[in-house]
Amino acid sequence: MIDQEKKFGLILSKLRKTYGFDFSQYRMGTIRRRLARRMAFTGADSYRDYLDILEERPQEYGHLLNNLTIKVSRFFRNQYVFERLQKEILPDLFRQKKEGAKHVLRIWCAGCAFGEEVYSVAITLVEYLKKKKKIGNYDITIFGTDIDEETLEKARLGIYDEDAVREVKKGILDEYFHVKGDHYQVVDSIKSLVSFTIHDLTSERYICPPAGVIANYDLILCRNTLIYFSVPLQEKVFSNLSRSLNRGGYLILGRSESIPKDLENFFDLKNRKKRIFQKKWNQNDSSFLTS
Repeated sequence: MIDQEKKFGLILSKLRKTYGFDFSQYRMGTIRRRLARRMAFTGADSYRDYLDILEERPQEYGHLLNNLTIKVSRFFRNQYVFERLQKEILPDLFRQKKEGAKHVLRIWCAGCAFGEEVYSVAITLVEYLKKKKKIGNYDITIFGTDIDEETLEKARLGIYDEDAVREVKKGILDEYFHVKGDHYQVVDSIKSLVSFTIHDLTSERYICPPAGVIANYDLILCRNTLIYFSVPLQEKVFSNLSRSLNRGGYLILGRSESIPKDLENFFDLKNRKKRIFQKKWNQNDSSFLTS
């Protein structure tokens, strides 16, 4: 029994050292159940057997992470965030664009899982532009990224069950989704605004999606992803996110996430409850470089 506990701890330690995911503060009962499901799938009878599998097939780490991390989402999750997006954030961003005579808007949804948040942002943006009669005036890019290519493939399909769209208003559901049996598919006009690409937020090489070419995003949503990372890794990721964001751009985090103390002075807190921050205008991107 003691040996089994050591092996269980070693599995979590390997995940922390290899990927930076620290599950030590999670409910161990939940972690054990999810780990047991993955072990059963691979045919491992013990933690020792599963460690051997991880050693022989390093790609198994990715499958294990997918089982341990929660990929539960739905369209317009936390509706208030999208209300703020339409009523405050987008008007301010387009005011900035008008004053700067710029017509490019770039948005990044990090840790996007199956894509519900990305499409929700795209729909909110289109609805805003339609009301302002500006829909054809801007070059819009919306990136959704995740570390799991299998998850991104499902996101690209844009097909969801009824539970995923349960918070979508009927008018939005009728206009932006096709009914496919008991599933709903995002319309092509919305899908065409979105690009899904694999990206590791902890990457040493890329501070933002490589497909994005340059790091000049106007809005970054990174909700309920950083809670899986250790504190040092969170700080590194925040540095990358900060450097990827335009001055005057917005960063939206999950309810239980906060900006590290040493970066707080670089942002204005716009909404404490909903974790909405704006990058200050007087900050130079090089200021975010960490040692």
